[in-house]
Amino acid sequence: MKETVIDRYEVTQNQEVIIDVSVGKIEELYEDFDSAATYVKKDLDQDFVDYLIESVREILPSKYIIRINLPARQEDKKKMRVKKSIKNYFLYLEELERRMLKMLFKRSVYYCGLGLLLLFFSLSHQEKETSSLFQQVFFEGLVIAAWVSMWQACANLIIHWGPYYRNIRIFRSIIAQEVVFQDGTAAFD
Repeated sequence: MKETVIDRYEVTQNQEVIIDVSVGKIEELYEDFDSAATYVKKDLDQDFVDYLIESVREILPSKYIIRINLPARQEDKKKMRVKKSIKNYFLYLEELERRMLKMLFKRSVYYCGLGLLLLFFSLSHQEKETSSLFQQVFFEGLVIAAWVSMWQACANLIIHWGPYYRNIRIFRSIIAQEVVFQDGTAAFD
């Protein structure tokens, strides 16, 4: 399957997959709502970001470059701003994912601690044989709640961290990649 996906992309002589982005002007790569911000600090257009992320997700671990096609030649200064904007924006996205991953781990520790506390509390009171039926049911319920809480902690660590880690890997990859420009007068800059 992977080969058929790669076949959809153009490939350089160095066997690097080319992620092609064609725009009428550089401004189309940025969101319109923050038009007063400098280009280095502006948010990238969400469609552009989604396209890059999905393309990279498809082609990893293959080597690739990001090529931005423009109809007319642009100043090198503008091209450098675009490169810096892409790097800064994906650094920002990586930081957001790291924060979410950190919150997930904190929640897991909280659930595990709560589960152990409930388990300890219920087991310490369950040993008494003189307790009523209501107390026995209550403490048995605490044992179940403790195991559910510890299961949630394990599920967070085993299942839920994967998407965050994969996104961080994709963002790092995009940050590290070469961005080239092809415009009306030059092949690759």
